[in-house]
Amino acid sequence: MLKWIKRAALFCVLALFLFIGIFFAIRNGQVMTLDLVLWQGPELSIALYMILSFAVGAVLTLIASSLLLLRSDRCVRKQRKQLERQQSEIDNLRKASLSTELAERE
Repeated sequence: MLKWIKRAALFCVLALFLFIGIFFAIRNGQVMTLDLVLWQGPELSIALYMILSFAVGAVLTLIASSLLLLRSDRCVRKQRKQLERQQSEIDNLRKASLSTELAERE
């Protein structure tokens, strides 16, 4: 039941953004040329340039966050291995301590 509600909410949000994007494109239909220092873009509508810049920003954000996530995962794996080594060392020291205590008692 919860998955169905989640999907319906996601569909409504996506439909809202699609509606806003279409409304924005209709209201901003003026044609312009993007002129950068070394490159001049083709004549496209303002809305298309805005949507393209938003899409490029979203993709760059996803890439940057993915790189940070991979780095933190690698750090967690490294620390987990270190913890396992230290835990096994503690267990070995406890076993050695118990065996020496038993040998001294006999």
